[in-house]
Amino acid sequence: MSSIRRVELAEAWVLHSRPFRETSLIVEAFARDHGRVGLVARGGRRPRSPLGLAAQPFRRLLLSWAGRGELASLHRAESAGQATGSGPPSGNALFAGLYLNELLLKLTRREDPHPEVFDHYCGALAGLSAARPIEAVLRCFEMDLLAALGFGLNLNCDTRGRALAPGAAYRYRMEEGAEALPSGVRIGQAMNFSGAELLGIARRDWASRDARRAARRMLKAAIDFYLEGRPLHTRRVFAAMQ
Repeated sequence: MSSIRRVELAEAWVLHSRPFRETSLIVEAFARDHGRVGLVARGGRRPRSPLGLAAQPFRRLLLSWAGRGELASLHRAESAGQATGSGPPSGNALFAGLYLNELLLKLTRREDPHPEVFDHYCGALAGLSAARPIEAVLRCFEMDLLAALGFGLNLNCDTRGRALAPGAAYRYRMEEGAEALPSGVRIGQAMNFSGAELLGIARRDWASRDARRAARRMLKAAIDFYLEGRPLHTRRVFAAMQ
């Protein structure tokens, strides 16, 4: 039998919570040193419950839990404080934040620590709260997340090791890279890109409309590839809102 694991005051964000039984919550949290964890906040829905903070996304918390298996028991939750002048995102930025949460829920594994992803997430939330351009925040986080999980895009050279040429056409193949195409091939469809678009994505040149459009198309395809058919509900909701 596995031993009980105890964690005290771990820095974490709540990604999702849902009601459990009459007064409790099941919480999915992302902790800096522990990765994604599943927790039961018993009595967390009661008025004035000290575990009520576990129902609040976009608030940095200190969580303590103990248990074994898929779900541990949350026994303490307190605020870790916010950066000066920061607050939760709102409006379209709020839905962007929910999209980030869903990416973490569906692309990370339980108890697989990724401190760098935690830091990228903190930076993305700060950008959304500070009203930075949403598209730039999302594309940077998507690229950083994929790279940290070992799924990074290969935008340094083509599949033969040659430097990308801005005027050339390429087809991007997941887990392989950019494959040079014959001249005259139409770009802007499927996974066909110009060298200039790929180089713009690599530089994160979000001032370029072409690079932004190409990055949106490429990263959507990359994330779908690694989701293996699992849908992202926040995408559908956000598209309906637009």
